[in-house]
Amino acid sequence: MNNENMAVYPPYRLVAQFADGARLLFDGLTETQAQQSMEAAQAQHGDIVWYDGVTDLHYENGKYYKLIPPPPEVTLIDLTEYTGPLDENGLPPSLTGNPPANHETGPDGHK
Repeated sequence: MNNENMAVYPPYRLVAQFADGARLLFDGLTETQAQQSMEAAQAQHGDIVWYDGVTDLHYENGKYYKLIPPPPEVTLIDLTEYTGPLDENGLPPSLTGNPPANHETGPDGHK
């Protein structure tokens, strides 16, 4: 295995610009750890002018992209050609588990 091409991406990455014009990246296992490293650099580079979470190919607002949960999955059901019975909300009873309003049932709940 060739380790020369392996890249390591820490969980958190911040970028800051300092009073002396230096713009540096700060990594950490936690966001607090990255921020503490950034603040410690003020001793060498002066006050922090601005900072933010890195957003690039591997990071979104300072978090490594694999740590960000995937967006929720939305299931769409096309009912444009459905012609069966509908419940009081206008949905097929199989989607809601409720029989349609005009469904005739006996005392035991069955036809």
